[in-house]
Amino acid sequence: MTNQVWVLRHGESTANVEGLIVSVPGPRALTEVGLTPLGRAQAREAADVGAAQGLGPGTVVVSSDFARALQTAEEFAGGLGTAAPSLDQRLRERSFGRHDEGPASAYDQVWEIDRGRGAHEHEVEQVSAVVARVLAVLREADEIARTAPVVLVAHGDVLQIALAIGAGMDPHDHRDVPHLANAELRELGPSRAGADA
Repeated sequence: MTNQVWVLRHGESTANVEGLIVSVPGPRALTEVGLTPLGRAQAREAADVGAAQGLGPGTVVVSSDFARALQTAEEFAGGLGTAAPSLDQRLRERSFGRHDEGPASAYDQVWEIDRGRGAHEHEVEQVSAVVARVLAVLREADEIARTAPVVLVAHGDVLQIALAIGAGMDPHDHRDVPHLANAELRELGPSRAGADA
């Protein structure tokens, strides 16, 4: 990444509060599981952080179409005074297959397999599949960022993998990248993505 591309994780969602995984496209992900009031406030605060970093009305905001990401993108774009976010399904959360609607503790099992370069079963999306779709988005964002900063609004695993790619790391080691908190804004690239790894 040579241009100004940022990533923004969604704010606190109702699923975060409930400790549930919601990753499969459908009514739950697309419309029902949105932000909590705190999550909306976090997204507005992220806009303030972005403004302090030089982001402004000319920034291009691209979001996952899952409700929690889109609501974050709308609050963030509104705070910066940018155009409405555009949607990109390639930024959807990684699919956790059989773990969907189950406890968030299952993430640890998936990440252990990631670290071991193992193959996932039960419809859990492979790291390589996430990389394929995220890398395509990053290349397009880098091109757009030749003329305007870009902020990609998405989900934990997708953005951890994006940050690993930006840092030149093996994306299977995405959990070695400093964890993105809810509504945390971070610039993508070697100087930022792995700075604290």
